[in-house]
Amino acid sequence: MNKAFNFLLLGVVLAFAGACATPQTGSLPTGNPGELVKQFEAELTRARSNQVDVLAPGLFNDAQSALMKANQALGRGAKLSDIQGYVAQGSASLKKAEEIAQVSRTILGETNKARDKALKVGADKLGEPYDKVENQYLKLTTAIERDNLSYAQENALGVQAAFRDVEIMAIKDTAIGNARKMMADADEARVHKIAPTAYNDALQALKEADAYIGQNPYEADTIGQKAAHAEFMARRMMSIYESGNKFKGMTPEASALYVEGLLTRLGESMNTGDLRDQRIDGQLNGMISSVESLTQKNQSTEKGNQAYQAQIASLEQKLSGLKGYSQAQETAKDKLAAERAFNEQFNKVQRYFRPDEAEVYKQGNQLVIRMRGIQFPVGQATLSPDNYTLLSKVQQAIATFGQPTVTVEGHTDSTGSAQTNQELSQKRAEAVKTYLVANKTLPANRIRAAGYGPDRPLAPNTTTEGRAMNRRIDVLITPSQTP
Repeated sequence: MNKAFNFLLLGVVLAFAGACATPQTGSLPTGNPGELVKQFEAELTRARSNQVDVLAPGLFNDAQSALMKANQALGRGAKLSDIQGYVAQGSASLKKAEEIAQVSRTILGETNKARDKALKVGADKLGEPYDKVENQYLKLTTAIERDNLSYAQENALGVQAAFRDVEIMAIKDTAIGNARKMMADADEARVHKIAPTAYNDALQALKEADAYIGQNPYEADTIGQKAAHAEFMARRMMSIYESGNKFKGMTPEASALYVEGLLTRLGESMNTGDLRDQRIDGQLNGMISSVESLTQKNQSTEKGNQAYQAQIASLEQKLSGLKGYSQAQETAKDKLAAERAFNEQFNKVQRYFRPDEAEVYKQGNQLVIRMRGIQFPVGQATLSPDNYTLLSKVQQAIATFGQPTVTVEGHTDSTGSAQTNQELSQKRAEAVKTYLVANKTLPANRIRAAGYGPDRPLAPNTTTEGRAMNRRIDVLITPSQTP
């Protein structure tokens, strides 16, 4: 493209820009030098917010340089005419910069959109990869300033593609950055030597998430699921690695005793009795039988609830056949309907949780979720990612009731001072509330957190099992329409 054609094209675009551009700087005050400089500085700030600093970088820098000279002159008490001269020079540069910026917007339309999308996902925090593309972009806008439109047109598509690359890089960094770090730490610790299968599983999950993001960068829900799976597999890998290291230094008998201890603790929580005289698979079968028995009990309870629902339906049918019934009868009908809905929701929520995760039961007009599976570090109130699966089920349970009110209760055992336990239980309840609010389960004003310390035990604090049972988080759900 020759120089004459460039000049003609630039003239056409400038004419279009002049028709479309925003109003330019208005009249500046001439009597007060401080106000003069202050207003010019405000014009520069406005121009920067409109990205004039990158769309016409050279001219914008000229305007900034003029502002700096005006401030220096103001500081040393220079003549008003000198300050006015610097501001006039800067205003002229800024006016030209805004004209060129409009040209850049016209010529680099799609490239600018790609840059905006990259910035929106935080690509500028990547450091060198983004800086490299930004420098390529500034070469385009600088070329437009210098009337080298052919360079900008020929290279715009490449810079646009580069911005998309760093956009995807930033999305990956946000979604799977933590999983990547965990794998890097695993490589440094040579985890693959102790846990090769778990290592390969975690690496494959990370590769799948990485590939999916590359092909589907805007599928946020699926990206979140794949990223969560990659982190889960990385944590599993480290858990297996740590267990492998532990067993590596143990004798066969010590390993067997360790596993026996774990199974015994699990058996005690399930009331299976002492199964240590059986092989490991025998102990597991005993626990499975216990779970099946509990499942049958729940099924029996559900059948009882179904019979109760049938009774309610029968009563409703009788009520519907009555004519001219009183307000009291209408209230009774509403109550029966509320009871029916509550029981249906109760049955539904019960199926969300495994026995080792939570116990669900009715308490008056409330549904109580007693979270057995939630874990906190000793003496702390920080929620770890290990709790997120259980808490997501609690969210699902709350959502079953639409917009209920919820109370999160924290409880401790009696170990330590009463005041410390009360404060700890309150902080743990607040941590769960914060999680629920942050994940948009309910508005904050519909969730209350309360800590009761050791004041409401479920079992005596004289045994390890009793104390473990007393350390808990209860979630009480009150439907908007109570039975």
